Amino acid sequence: MQKVTNLIDVEAPCGEVFATVANLEKRMQLSPLWGLSRLLEVSPNFPEPGSSYRVRILSGAPFGLSHGTLNASQSALAGLAQVLALKLGQSQPAASGIPPQSTAEEGQEPRAGIPTEQEYFVEECQPPFKFSYHLDNDCKTVVTWRFQSIPLGTRVHYEEVFCDENLGDENFLPTVRQVIGEWLTNIKRYSELRGGRGRLLVRWFLDRYYLRLRPDQRRVVLVLLSMQVIGLATFVIAVTGWGIASLFF
Repeated sequence: MQKVTNLIDVEAPCGEVFATVANLEKRMQLSPLWGLSRLLEVSPNFPEPGSSYRVRILSGAPFGLSHGTLNASQSALAGLAQVLALKLGQSQPAASGIPPQSTAEEGQEPRAGIPTEQEYFVEECQPPFKFSYHLDNDCKTVVTWRFQSIPLGTRVHYEEVFCDENLGDENFLPTVRQVIGEWLTNIKRYSELRGGRGRLLVRWFLDRYYLRLRPDQRRVVLVLLSMQVIGLATFVIAVTGWGIASLFF
């Protein structure tokens, strides 16, 4: 068996961080591979042990690099192509730059002979300390989240275990770690939007609008916001320059 682990410290209570991870929709939206799959069905008793949810792989889903709280990695997707094909029982590695299955839960492009749906089952749910689930396939992949209370707030431990035959070339593990690292960073940034009115306003905006957008739509929003900031900065500089000039002439 192969194992990938990572951890991150979050300035927020365990209960709040656990609730974010246990929230299926929120966890998917915060994934760096968000936008390449769609939630189909969730058990009424989710997230209790034994409950499940199904995800459909989207064909031709737009994706790409975005910035801020959500960082998608096209290069990571390309690097995962070979091993993720093996995870779903594909005898030959996928040739496209988008893998049919991702260890970070999203990010798939269906190919001939590859299932277009995936089903995950909850193994353990012990709020606010542990949450574990596995992908139901020939070689079960198990993901475990652990939450430890620390003086700063919460230490999040991520662990993913998968079979040896799912291990690709030398780039596979570094790529998986990159995707998981970005995922944990997104969860940290989101969870730390608390305490002040400004942060709560940003969090409300993310929940209400931004996180629901596809990655390409998020890029458009960020470009527009950047243009507004640049325009405002240019205006302030121009007004300041005019005011200084008027003092001397």
